[in-house]
Amino acid sequence: MLTFHNTSGAIAVERFCKKHKIPGRLIPVPREISASCGLSWAVEAEQEKCLTQVELEFEDEIEGKWLLDI
Repeated sequence: MLTFHNTSGAIAVERFCKKHKIPGRLIPVPREISASCGLSWAVEAEQEKCLTQVELEFEDEIEGKWLLDI
């Protein structure tokens, strides 16, 4: 899960991922993790490597990267 400093960053990542067919979706961020923008880009753990391109392209927009066991 990637968290963002603001909503515009989250929306930009969503557009980028859809355009480049990178898996994932926007979901609400659990308050225990962050209260910044409230949205995160989530992918299944086995698809984490797909986020490398996103992390490079949007490093200034990304607040953090999290791995959650649900």
